Amino acid sequence: MKVLLADDDALIRAIVSDLLAELGHGVVAAQDGAEAVALSARERPDVLVLDLLMPRLSGLDALRAMRAAGVAAPAVLLTAITDGSVRALEGAEEVAVVLEKPVSRRALARALARASEPR
Repeated sequence: MKVLLADDDALIRAIVSDLLAELGHGVVAAQDGAEAVALSARERPDVLVLDLLMPRLSGLDALRAMRAAGVAAPAVLLTAITDGSVRALEGAEEVAVVLEKPVSRRALARALARASEPR
C-alpha cells in the first residue's frame, strides 16, 4: 500500500517510515497537516497515518480537509495522548484506528490491517 504519513517530529517520521517500509509499504511523508493535505491530492494514498497534534493543521483538521477534497483513504490517528477522549475518536470523524505512541511494528501492522478492513 501507499501510506501518507504526517508527523511534525522528524524522529517519529523516520521511525514510522522505516517500520512501514519493513512491512512492505511505500511511504510519502509530510511534516505537518497542511503538507499532508497537499500531498494527499497528488499522491492518492491507500492509507493515511496522521499525528493528532501538529502545527498548521492538526491530524484531525487535515483529515477533515482531505475528506472535503474527496480523499477516502482510511485513517490511522497517531497520538501520545492516552486518555479516553482521543480513543473516542476511533470510528468517529472518519478515523478508523487510534494508535498510541510509541509505535511498535506489530501495533502498526495491526492498525493498518484494521484500517483497511471494509466498513
